[in-house]
Amino acid sequence: MSETSARLHESISQARSVKLFKNSDTTYNFKLYPFGERGTFIQPELISEITDNISASIAEHFPAFDYIVSPEPGGHTWGMLAAYKMKKPMNILRLSSEKYEEFKICIKRETAYNENYIYFDGFQENDRVLILDDVISSGATIRAIANQLNELGVHLVGIQVILVKGEHYKRLEEDYKIPIRFLASV
Repeated sequence: MSETSARLHESISQARSVKLFKNSDTTYNFKLYPFGERGTFIQPELISEITDNISASIAEHFPAFDYIVSPEPGGHTWGMLAAYKMKKPMNILRLSSEKYEEFKICIKRETAYNENYIYFDGFQENDRVLILDDVISSGATIRAIANQLNELGVHLVGIQVILVKGEHYKRLEEDYKIPIRFLASV
């Protein structure tokens, strides 16, 4: 374990599990990582560590992109911090459980424990983007986003996340022919 990621690894090992109920028949064991989509309390030292390490990883592995794309609920906070630190623009993919008519582009996002819609706005053909998210589990969210970006003619140069769970990210790398970088894995 790197000394520069000691707090991150500690937060992962100490994360508690909760049961999420998708419906009356389906439950999902979910880890409450403080940096993740349902995390609540996070120390400033961990915020700083993650932001510094994400920014360093992006600078090293993804030198050429126009802006960061980060989905709610877990990725947009880290996307904002990295964009600020790196002086890059960002595009937040907003989520809602309802479908809004005001947005032209909206896709359904379905995970093991949740269903909602992702809204795309402000993309131009030939933009070169980097997706920054908190966690890749099954890869379903990233896959849905990557497919929509492809339909828009947007070039996905790679993906940066804090944590990968399992090896599903390898299939994403193969399918989209892009590198995926992460700070930790479980």
